[in-house]
Amino acid sequence: MEFPIILSEGSYTQEDLDFLMKNNEVVKTVDIYAQQMAEYFEISNPALKGSVELPGAAKKYVDENVSKGSLVGNWIYYPWSKILVHSVTEDKYFQLRTNRNKNLIDAKEQEKLYNLNVGVLGLSIGSSMSTSLAYSAIAGHMKLADFDTLSTSNLNRLKAKMSDVGRKKIEIAAEQIFEINPYQSLKLFENGVDKNSLENFLTEDPKPELIFEAIDDFETKIRLRMVARDLGIPVIMLTNLGDSLLIDVERYDKDKTTPILNGMIDQSVVEEILSGSCSEADKNRFAVQVVGVENVPKRAMASLKEIGSSLVGRPQLMSTVTVGGGLASFLARKIALGEDLPSGRKIIKLDELI
Repeated sequence: MEFPIILSEGSYTQEDLDFLMKNNEVVKTVDIYAQQMAEYFEISNPALKGSVELPGAAKKYVDENVSKGSLVGNWIYYPWSKILVHSVTEDKYFQLRTNRNKNLIDAKEQEKLYNLNVGVLGLSIGSSMSTSLAYSAIAGHMKLADFDTLSTSNLNRLKAKMSDVGRKKIEIAAEQIFEINPYQSLKLFENGVDKNSLENFLTEDPKPELIFEAIDDFETKIRLRMVARDLGIPVIMLTNLGDSLLIDVERYDKDKTTPILNGMIDQSVVEEILSGSCSEADKNRFAVQVVGVENVPKRAMASLKEIGSSLVGRPQLMSTVTVGGGLASFLARKIALGEDLPSGRKIIKLDELI
């Protein structure tokens, strides 16, 4: 896919801007530079908030910058929407969009969070995780992996448009992330990952410091953890079970003897999965074993038995997926900032909370 084209202040001329507009179809130009500069002045002068001096001082600051012409700020062209945006510089944009994180997250912590390298495998429920990270200004470096295309039935839990049906999920997710942060570092594995590409995903720069795993293939789940354990990369799996959410954390960065999937399946099962000889019935049986029968709500358990009969796949709800997306940012923050987050499992049951 095409990435945004960015002209950064101080590194382009009027001729460069004219060339960009001439050689790319621009259906709409959105100039938010002046508004953002007014916002920037306000967050830089919090003592003036609510004062009679603020409007005049902000206008003077904006006018001084706008009067310099079209060569101030950055110009960002989005090829998929053909929209050209005139915005403040990258550093000012970062300060603006993280301002309301303060002081829940201080400046040093925010910088550390943004510099985190994260890999997300599986962009059905994983798309909610990746966009949550982007909104939170966490993981300025991300690797995404998914081979699948969006189906209409995915729209019950995946933020996309009806016109996106048939498109690659990874392209939809990447576009959403770039719309949040055009400066995002993204590396895309558009064919997903398998036993042949896993090591590249985990070792090629930028090497992930954390993995969110949201894939269905059991063999890849196992192989991913084997390589991640060798490399000392923590893995988090968020599993949606109706109105419940399982949080599984494997801190291979802290202890390389941590068993695969925290020992929730026997080694004999691991070997059976790696043999590649599992039937669909076996996979469903393993799925229940991994999450634990006691954690599967009755309706979800009944639905599993209907897959291949009255259902084509495991049902999931947007309400739970959205909670998982928010938790991904929370968990990434704990790991990046060195807060306590041991290996193991937690379960959130919305029915019991409310």
